[in-house]
Amino acid sequence: MKIISHRGASGYAPENTLAAFELAVKMGSKNFEFDVHLTKDGKLVVYHDYDLKRPAGRELVIARLNYAELRKVNVGNRFGYPFERVPLLAEVLDLLTPAAEWINFELKNDGNVYPGLERELVEFVAARPGIREKSLFSSFDYATLKRLRELDAGARLGYLGHNLKTALLLPAIMRAKSVGAVNFHMHLRLAYKLHVAMIHKAGMKVCVYTVNKREDALKMERIGVDGIFSNYPDILSKKIIV
Repeated sequence: MKIISHRGASGYAPENTLAAFELAVKMGSKNFEFDVHLTKDGKLVVYHDYDLKRPAGRELVIARLNYAELRKVNVGNRFGYPFERVPLLAEVLDLLTPAAEWINFELKNDGNVYPGLERELVEFVAARPGIREKSLFSSFDYATLKRLRELDAGARLGYLGHNLKTALLLPAIMRAKSVGAVNFHMHLRLAYKLHVAMIHKAGMKVCVYTVNKREDALKMERIGVDGIFSNYPDILSKKIIV
């Protein structure tokens, strides 16, 4: 079972920052997940929300900012880190590539708020030697997955189920299959052995988010999930390096 660093070692350092990714690597992570956005001037950046309100308390929207403006904002005032900025995707990959065996790029593009994001990311990944083979592209936005498939017939896609209930699982599996997804990512609350078996029978791997308790991680391992997203890369080993 893969232990996937969720936004880096975000249980110990500010999420989706270079500090969080550097710590995840130090802790031995081989599998990584992070979120990708596009700035006003076309820079691919790694961050979770569409705006900066949650970490910075400021009503600033990424799509309306050039990267020179964005990088000035402190998004890391947690865990004793005085300042961290939103990193460029290139910086994150420079840091992770030597260690990475698997990278999940989650595209944040609900409502196509970033026209062209899919093409920018696919071309960016293709231009970096050795990255495409390790890559999986996922999104909660189904139209984003469809655009990814149209751009790259061979891309590995991950379907992200949003607000799923048991009654909606089978239709979601069918939608995932319709875009050729190889992974199905579901919330921990829906991760039951029967559901995992259904998805495996459909030919997809199952990864569960967000698993931050050791007992939940062990349960996921028992029921046969293929990976868990965790803010704690050491969730099973507890060998913390700071």
